[in-house]
Amino acid sequence: MKNRYLLLLAVVLLAGVKQLKAYQITFKVKGGANQTYLLGYYYGDKTYIRDSSRTDATGKCVFKGRDTLPGGVYIIASQDKRLLFDFVVNEQEFTMETDTADYIGSMVVKGSPECAAFFAYSKFANEKGKNGMELDRKMKQAKAMNDTAMSNKYLRELKDLQQLMEDYRLNVIKTTPSFLIAKIFRIMQEIDIPESPLGPKGEILDSNFQYNYYKQHYFDGFDFTDDRISRTPVFHPKIENFITKLTLQIPDSINAAADFLIKKTLKSKDISKWCIYWITNHYETSQYMGMDAVFVHMVDEYYTRKEVSHWVDETLRFKITDRANTLRNTLIGIKAQNLVLPDSAMKYQVLYNIEADYTLVLFWDPHCGRCKEEIPKLLTLYKELNPKKTVSKQKKFEIYALGSTTDNAEWRKYIKDNQLPWLNVHDPKHESGYHRLYDINSTPVLYLLNKEKKIIAKRLSVEQLKDFIEKGIQ
Repeated sequence: MKNRYLLLLAVVLLAGVKQLKAYQITFKVKGGANQTYLLGYYYGDKTYIRDSSRTDATGKCVFKGRDTLPGGVYIIASQDKRLLFDFVVNEQEFTMETDTADYIGSMVVKGSPECAAFFAYSKFANEKGKNGMELDRKMKQAKAMNDTAMSNKYLRELKDLQQLMEDYRLNVIKTTPSFLIAKIFRIMQEIDIPESPLGPKGEILDSNFQYNYYKQHYFDGFDFTDDRISRTPVFHPKIENFITKLTLQIPDSINAAADFLIKKTLKSKDISKWCIYWITNHYETSQYMGMDAVFVHMVDEYYTRKEVSHWVDETLRFKITDRANTLRNTLIGIKAQNLVLPDSAMKYQVLYNIEADYTLVLFWDPHCGRCKEEIPKLLTLYKELNPKKTVSKQKKFEIYALGSTTDNAEWRKYIKDNQLPWLNVHDPKHESGYHRLYDINSTPVLYLLNKEKKIIAKRLSVEQLKDFIEKGIQ
C-alpha cells in the first residue's frame, strides 16, 4: 500500500499532453485485410498502447486522434500484442504501406522524412544482419574443420560488415543530425577512452582514470534537450546502466550520480521527470537495505521543488513527502529514536539507557506466526552472545522488545511461557508513536543499533543479525 502514490505518479507522467493538432497515420498492409493493429510507443522502460484500428477489405486503416502524438519511436503490434515493427513519429500526418510477407523490407513511407530514414536504416540493418549470420555460420563451420585460412577470411568479412554498419550510422549523424535516428546513433556510440596518464617512471598515476573518464563522458552523445529521446528503446537502458552499474551502490554515490544526471536533464520536461520518477521509485522499492536514503534524497531535492516537479500535483507531493519524512527517522547511520515505555511490571524502560555493544529494537506480536518462528532463534542468539560470566558490566547484546499487541494478557503470558530474558515493553496508551518513528506496519521488524544507538542494520533476519554482530560492524 505504501507505494500506491508511485503508481499514481506513473499515471501523472503519461498525462498532460498539450492539445495542438490531430494526428493521422494511414497504414495500408497487403495481406492484412480485416485485421486489428495496435499503435504503441516506448516511454522509459515500458511500452504503452496508444491506439488501435482495424483494416478494411483492402488492408487499410487509419490511426487518428485529437491530440498531437509526442515524437519518439512507436510500434505497430498485432491484436495479440506481438511486435511487428518499430517506426518514428515526428510529423503528425503520414502514410505507411507494406506487406505482411515482410513488414520492414516492403515498407514505403510518404509524408515523413524522419520515418523514411528510420526504415531505410532498418532495411539496411536487416540485410547486413542476415549476411552477418551467414558469415558467422561459415566461420564456425571452418573452425570445426580446422580451416584457419577460411575462418580468418570470414572473420575479416564480418569486421568489414560491422564497419559498413558503423559508416552508415556515422553518415546519418553527419547528414541529418536533427533526425531522431541520428540522435539514437549518437547515444549508441562507444566512448573513446584515452590511456591513463603515466608518471616519470612509466607508472600509472591514477588507477581509476579510465573509469572516471568513461563515467564523466558517458552522456556526451546524449541530447538532453530533445523530449523524443525519452520515447526510444535506447533511453532507459542508458539511464539504468549509469545509475545501477557504473555507480557504486551505496546511497552517497547513488545520490551524487542522480544529481549529476538530473542536472543535465532539466532542459527536457519528459526526460527529467522520467529520470526523477524512475530513480525515486527504483530505490524506494529496493530490496537492499539502506537504499531508502536515496528515496529521501530524491524527495528532498526534487519533489519539494515545484520548478523541477511541476508535473506532480499537490496531493501526490504531500503523500510522497510524508513518506520520506517517515523513512527519515530510520535511515542507516542516524541515531535511533528514543523510546520510553513500561515493561510488564509497569516500570518505564528507556532505550537510550541500555549499555551494550549492540542493541536490537524488536517489534513483535504474540499472535504473529513469523514472530513465533524468529523469537526462538533470537533467544538462542541472545544466550550465545551473553554468557553468564562476563568481565565487563556492559553487555555484548541486549534487546528492547516492544510488543505491539493490544492484548496485554496474551503478551505477558507469552513472555512468561517462553522465559524471554530481555527488556520487554509495550505501549498500552499508544503514547510513543512508534509506528511512525520506526515505520512499523507489520511484525516482526528488527533494528540493530551500535553503542551510540545509531542504526547500523534494519529489517533483517536473525541469521543476518548474527552475521552483522560477528563481523563487528559498527
